[in-house]
Amino acid sequence: MRFAPNENQSGPCNEENDTWINGNIIFDRDIFGTPDYGDFGISLYGNRIAFGVHNGSNGMTICSNTPLSANTWHHIAVTRSTGGTMRIFVNGNLERQITNGPAGDISYRVGRSITGSYVNEPYLVIGAEKHDYDRNAYPSFSGWIDEVRLSKVVRYSSSFTPPNSPFSTDANTVGLYHFDEGSGNTVLDASNASGGPSHGILNYGGSPAGPIYDPTIKRY
Repeated sequence: MRFAPNENQSGPCNEENDTWINGNIIFDRDIFGTPDYGDFGISLYGNRIAFGVHNGSNGMTICSNTPLSANTWHHIAVTRSTGGTMRIFVNGNLERQITNGPAGDISYRVGRSITGSYVNEPYLVIGAEKHDYDRNAYPSFSGWIDEVRLSKVVRYSSSFTPPNSPFSTDANTVGLYHFDEGSGNTVLDASNASGGPSHGILNYGGSPAGPIYDPTIKRY
């Protein structure tokens, strides 16, 4: 991910219950109302990465230690185990780790009743708060995102060397998005995961309108 200065004004990052959602939201898989089994999300919060998890009864947000520089590409990774261990990696460095986070299953419960008009509830939304509930309280991320990979295992447990080329799929990849389409409303899933593909949909809005593809500023 990459961002311009002064375009993401939330902060400072606080390690409390669900404070991640008050940052500029990068990934949102929250549930409106009482969660079952749980939810999670990632935001840019005071130029730090905030990663939050809730298991239906307990919530925790952790924050990276080092402020991110603007106008620079950063490799961001987060991991979470069912035992409650949560980690944030920035450019391959293990920035923050706890072992007593919310434990158990936080997957979206198939068949869960949708609350009111919040039809986006089952989805993972990139770059914005999924319900468009209050753009001031839950601001969108303003910047660039490239090469998103979702894994079904804890892929990193210690510092690592980030890749210098686009991700390739493997047996533990359940979603892989290169964002190379250039136009149209569909973001292709290249994971080849069982049960897939899980293609994404671009929803445009805001002022200035977005999201847009920018071939001049790609990561690779």
